[in-house]
Amino acid sequence: MYPTATLIAALILAPLALAEDPGGAIPLPASLRGPIAVSKAMTPAQKIVTLEEALNKESDRRGDLETKLATLGQENSSLTSDKEALMRDKASVDGELARTRGALSLVQRDFESLRGDYTRIAKIVGLSLAFIAPLTLLIFALLGWLLVIVRRVAARVHDVPTLAMIQEYESNVARLHDQLNAEKSHNAVLRERLANLGIAD
Repeated sequence: MYPTATLIAALILAPLALAEDPGGAIPLPASLRGPIAVSKAMTPAQKIVTLEEALNKESDRRGDLETKLATLGQENSSLTSDKEALMRDKASVDGELARTRGALSLVQRDFESLRGDYTRIAKIVGLSLAFIAPLTLLIFALLGWLLVIVRRVAARVHDVPTLAMIQEYESNVARLHDQLNAEKSHNAVLRERLANLGIAD
């Protein structure tokens, strides 16, 4: 505080000394001639009061500057902490971005592999169509031929006596056989009667 007061006193008293010395080499500006003239009329006690007021103003200004400096220091500390937090967030985001890029590169590689497989399959299918189309036509021709054969076989099967007709034939044969046996027994009875009557064949 004392160096500041000394500096203020020197700034005020130096123009006064130069103003009192008419042969001074430094001319005074017009803006300082009025205050210097007023300071010449001041008593030493008034000058001391003026210096104390200037010193108090300087002290107040210095206090304001120190307050502002403390505020700026706090803001600087806050900005520094915010900067560190942003740097940490940036590092985290960079890590996430690196992992995302890695996953994206893997997906892109798989996509390229799938696209290559699809291209190969498309080529194989395109080449196979030249063989598949004639083979399909041949299969349809074989199916038509088999259908014709099946129809012919079915027609022949309809011409052959069925099981019911065979059973009917068997029953007729059995009935005729029974009738034949009955006729034979009847003829035997008649021959026996004729033999009893003395009539020979």
